[in-house]
Amino acid sequence: MEDNYEGQLPHLTTEIVADARGPELDAYALALEGWRRGLELKWYTKDSEDFSGMKTWFTDKPGKLFSLSNGVRVHYFFKTRGDKIANSAVDICTDKAVTKRWLEEAGIPIAPGKGFKSENTDEEIVRHASSLGFPVVIKPSDGSFGKGVYTNIKSTGELKAAIKKVRTTHSATNIVIEKHIVGQDYRVFVCDGKVVGAIKRIPANVIGDGKHSIKQLIEMKNQKREDNPRLVSCMIKPNAEMVEYILANKYTYESVPESGVEVYLTDKSNISLGGDSEEALSSLSTDIKEICIKAIRAIPGLPHGAIDIIVNEAGVHVIEINPTPQIGSLLFPLVGKATDIPKYIIDFYFPETKGLQTDRQKIYYDFSDALEPLFNRNALVTTVKMAPVGTIYSKKYTVSGSVQNKGFHRGLRKQAFERGLVGYLSNLDNGDIEVVISGTSKEEVEQFKEAFYEDTERAEVLEIEEIDWNKPVKVGFEIRADLKTGLEDLQRLISEKEQLEKEIRLAKKEIRNTKNSSSWKLTQPVRKVTLPIKNYFKKKN
Repeated sequence: MEDNYEGQLPHLTTEIVADARGPELDAYALALEGWRRGLELKWYTKDSEDFSGMKTWFTDKPGKLFSLSNGVRVHYFFKTRGDKIANSAVDICTDKAVTKRWLEEAGIPIAPGKGFKSENTDEEIVRHASSLGFPVVIKPSDGSFGKGVYTNIKSTGELKAAIKKVRTTHSATNIVIEKHIVGQDYRVFVCDGKVVGAIKRIPANVIGDGKHSIKQLIEMKNQKREDNPRLVSCMIKPNAEMVEYILANKYTYESVPESGVEVYLTDKSNISLGGDSEEALSSLSTDIKEICIKAIRAIPGLPHGAIDIIVNEAGVHVIEINPTPQIGSLLFPLVGKATDIPKYIIDFYFPETKGLQTDRQKIYYDFSDALEPLFNRNALVTTVKMAPVGTIYSKKYTVSGSVQNKGFHRGLRKQAFERGLVGYLSNLDNGDIEVVISGTSKEEVEQFKEAFYEDTERAEVLEIEEIDWNKPVKVGFEIRADLKTGLEDLQRLISEKEQLEKEIRLAKKEIRNTKNSSSWKLTQPVRKVTLPIKNYFKKKN
């Protein structure tokens, strides 16, 4: 798959992260960075005792918990949050009302507002909102991804309806009311006292072309988002709230906007709700960056994290702080140059590895293979094969002749392992094979050509073409022909299993029908007499 925009990081192409799209993308990108520097990488299930002292929230699905070690010390990570972040900092940031108090005490500009608990009445909340002045925002104290957030509430009636939705539909006992701030929405990433990345977040929208309806434009934009490893899991999904919003702006899904007209589908800028991401680090002023750094420092035990801010003519307003932020939009913004957030995090945890990521764009590991034992519950932890660190040399050999023997292929794999090389072999439709070989020894990579001539009993090599190879290669050695055969065998076994299950169901049905038949019921007294006699002679014989 080709890169979908010019600003993509060369060591995080769509091919490399293909198996880690969605919620696992952040953890994989961070773990991959550390692994490429020669650190030992382990992946864990939620049952592992290694994470018993770390606050984590996740489903049973593996791919979020991992550790990196340099042989002397180990650091543990949950997604993008490492163990240098204190649990107490996580507790503070998880509760938006508590976060606001810490920021306010540190003199950080915030959106005016207040937290309310389950015992507070609707009337108390309405009175506070009136004192702030409409419009206001209501949201759960512990919410995320924009769920349960209602913005730009302009009246008491709207507020009462929103309170009911937050407390019932979203089951939020504690909520926050704050002044609705209009302005540009940014997510800023701070690590070790420096602003290292920022994106502008734009609410889900489409741009008219004078030909297609809003519904069609959404479908077209979603097709573009599918090419982005982060946005592929953040499609624009029409719902009742979106219908209300576009109706309020004099549109319907069937409306055809004029060419160049931008139509917003919501006023929430969350990327997870279909918002756009635009790289913005260079556009932020020094003053804004300094406020973001101070906001992180205001939370004890929080050396890195993301700050959500609104910027307008009145200045900066810090909205939230996230100690476990998603970084996919910084790695794969819809517009602009990507920011290498994993580099800064690994620099912070393992500063001695800063110069050890040479040729990192040329090597990676299979994420699905690494997690398979965890998914199958065969293990609570898996260790990824160590990465070759240093300059990576790669060749692609196209071998002609009688070279389709599986034993020959497996012999080549054995040779690759013995030489400390990685790569893959695949069969071509014309009967040739294609072999890609990579390693840190230029001599071993070039001498691998000799391996094709060594197994004369199982292969006859007529010609070898070789070229330098610059694309990424997985560690290990994959025989893709074997994988294809294995998949065919698996499909055959699945078909046989389905046929056997069908036959068993039919047999059981036939037995049930027989037992319910009149003849079976009428002969039951006879069977009661003859069955003991049959059993007696069976034992005697």
